[in-house]
Amino acid sequence: MDSQAPVQLSALARSVYRPPRARAAWTLAEVYAPSVLRHYGHGRNALCAALELAGAAGRRVLLPGFICRDVLSALCAAGAEPVFYPVGRDLAPSSPPESWPQAAVAVAVDYFGVPQDLAPFEAYARLHGAALVEDAAHALFSRDSGGRLLGTRVPLGVLSPRKSLALPNGGCLVVTGGAAVPDQVPYAGAPGVRYTLKSLARPALAAAGARAALSALGAFRGLKGEAAADPAAEHDLPDDAPCPELARPIAVADPAEEARRRLGLWDASLARARAAGLRPVFERLPPGAVPYAFAMRGGLAAARRAFQETGLTVLTWPDLPATVAPQAPAHYKDLLLAHFLW
Repeated sequence: MDSQAPVQLSALARSVYRPPRARAAWTLAEVYAPSVLRHYGHGRNALCAALELAGAAGRRVLLPGFICRDVLSALCAAGAEPVFYPVGRDLAPSSPPESWPQAAVAVAVDYFGVPQDLAPFEAYARLHGAALVEDAAHALFSRDSGGRLLGTRVPLGVLSPRKSLALPNGGCLVVTGGAAVPDQVPYAGAPGVRYTLKSLARPALAAAGARAALSALGAFRGLKGEAAADPAAEHDLPDDAPCPELARPIAVADPAEEARRRLGLWDASLARARAAGLRPVFERLPPGAVPYAFAMRGGLAAARRAFQETGLTVLTWPDLPATVAPQAPAHYKDLLLAHFLW
């Protein structure tokens, strides 16, 4: 590894705690036009709205087995039954669409900002007459090789701006191509206590330096303890109202600068992971991808040792659905993420 890479990553990691602010006013609606957005408190709420528009009530919805269990709460709220297709180590489907369970709606996931190949899903839609939903919760600002924003490549898409921007909350339903659009739900008033505390802490953590920031966050997590998997997460949607910042000019980030920031973090993380013997999930990013985090495989302790001096938090992902976890392959259980926003 280049001897400068750890220094570079440590410097970039300060932006995880205090990302650059916008240089000019912009809105999500402008970025994603001519698609129409509807805002929700979380991506799961937006997914529920997408499933309702797709006619999923009382029917089956096809999901990847490699998925966070809380996604199932959107299906529960929409009155749909989940069925699963297998995912390989490369996060693409590992079997042909003809072998997938029949469902009325199929969800394609753009993992960590990398575009999923939609060809198998389009073949599945032709085979079964299924509606398609693109889950781009990790993929704010990402584009495919044709320049299309992820989340807009099929009539119904889902974004989760709160995962990529320092906002109180936020999920978006993306409606493209003239499909029916639901009414906007009411926005929230003042931000919650958690967001307010994080906003106050960000400048101090950025100024403290990588080691001090990660030490402070580690102490905070230690006080909270390790959160046990909550079975209710598969059934209960969050009821937060969307923050009004979603509809106003956004000041907490600049789209072009945010893409550069994340790409810089990804490149430096790749060098760091290789030097530590960790295996990147993606050896390179396709043009147009804006990474949500750096995905790798290996031991959690080794990954945390490799990244701790940089100030990046490494966590496991995902908490699998209860029906998937018992028979899940090993590559569903060894993926780690170095996160690019706190």
